[in-house]
Amino acid sequence: MIKERHPMDYRFEYLTSEQLKPYIEQKSLLVMGIGTIEEHGAHLPTGTDLFITQRFMDDFAAYLEAHSSVPFLTLPAIWTGYSAVEMQRWPGTIRMKTRTVMDMMREIIGSLCEMGFDKILLLNGHGHHTELLRVVAREVADDHGVYPAVVNFLYLGTKEYNAVRKGTAGGSIHGGEDETSVMLHYGYPVDAARYTDADHVTYHTDFVAGDNFIGSTRVFWSTWNYHPSRTGLLGDPIPSSPETGRALIEACVRHLADFAEEYWRRR
Repeated sequence: MIKERHPMDYRFEYLTSEQLKPYIEQKSLLVMGIGTIEEHGAHLPTGTDLFITQRFMDDFAAYLEAHSSVPFLTLPAIWTGYSAVEMQRWPGTIRMKTRTVMDMMREIIGSLCEMGFDKILLLNGHGHHTELLRVVAREVADDHGVYPAVVNFLYLGTKEYNAVRKGTAGGSIHGGEDETSVMLHYGYPVDAARYTDADHVTYHTDFVAGDNFIGSTRVFWSTWNYHPSRTGLLGDPIPSSPETGRALIEACVRHLADFAEEYWRRR
């Protein structure tokens, strides 16, 4: 086993071809993340999804290093992807076509499979990518016989988040209490003077939850349609706090580490 690694040693892009060989021989777990750059209302930077994804990957890697024997590497978080046209009502959204994103991910993962990696954990930090990445995982399996795992990592801590959140249902979808709290926890610039509850989602039915952490969505129907946003948000950042963000991130890291162990060992 590889021991006493420097924090940068698990970053794929810092290693030489020769240094990668033992990781390939061990069938190391590869951790990939994808966020995007898009508007997040008036109080959060456009890089919110990217920043959260990369920082979470770093936290996750540090946790694995300290608590797991699974050999692993991480790749840099991907900064661009698909956002709906609706998001372009506000400046800051960079969008690619769905098939472009899927082909990009399929080819990146395909390259890794051709090197010999066969356990790839794909961390999704942007809601519009969920279905795309699941299709990519199936296509990679068809192409290479490798089965990537796709995780919307922030939702792994749903139970813990709901135990500490201050806001009510409808406050945590896009730029709301969850993302704002995580950005506060990570120390990124957040303009609290621009908080607004104008887009606290109030539509909750037996079929759509209207909140990413409360209830169960039994059908897909875009919140952007049943709750047209006035501010670029879907949710309510007012109750946000760094303590809430820390509780969410720490729970997600622990749960993901448990799954990573399961995923890597199951062959």
